[in-house]
Amino acid sequence: MMNETGDTPGQSWLWLFSLLYQVEPFKSSPSVDALAVFTMVVLTALLTLLPFIPGLRSLPRRLPVHRLIWKDYYRNR
Repeated sequence: MMNETGDTPGQSWLWLFSLLYQVEPFKSSPSVDALAVFTMVVLTALLTLLPFIPGLRSLPRRLPVHRLIWKDYYRNR
C-alpha cells in the first residue's frame, strides 16, 4: 500500500535512496544498487553509533544550537 503525498510517487522515506541514483558517482556505475545499499548501511551505522562516538556526542554541549531554537523559553528563565 502506498500513501502518496501530492505529486510525488512512492514512499516519502525513499527520497534518500532515489537521490543516490541521481548523483554522478552512483549514476554512472553499473552496480548502483549495491553502492546505494552499502552507502545506506554505512550511514545508518553512523547514525546508530553517534551517541557512542566521543567527539560527536559532546557537540550539542559545545554548539548551543538548541538555545537558538528555544530562545523564547531560555529568555524567560
